[in-house]
Amino acid sequence: MTPLTLTPHELDELAHHAEAALPAAYGARLWWMGADLVAGADIFVTSRSVIDLEPGSEPSVSPHTHDVSQTYLFLGEPGALEVEVTIDSEDTVLVSPASVFIPAGVYHRLYLRRGTGTVVAILRDGGYS
Repeated sequence: MTPLTLTPHELDELAHHAEAALPAAYGARLWWMGADLVAGADIFVTSRSVIDLEPGSEPSVSPHTHDVSQTYLFLGEPGALEVEVTIDSEDTVLVSPASVFIPAGVYHRLYLRRGTGTVVAILRDGGYS
């Protein structure tokens, strides 16, 4: 029987995401759902929290696309987390709580600018494509 509930796993590497030089404010990336965890899962969900991230940290996500749409949730106390989202060539600064939808095939990147909160990424595919 396929499990219906899971404990998240740490995910050390993810394409397009720099991991080696992240500031200490970054917590582990947690992998909540995907086809490699649950047979037949048709979504891929990760999260990562930051605590007291100082302005000027290096971006950890390079511009990339996916074959499927993606949604990001920026969770935290109102105004506590500031994120710069680039979609195609347009930069938008969002503050928590907020979300963004990225259609399939659209170049995007995230830059966590400052603060405390959690970013949840949801891809409409069982794997990270």
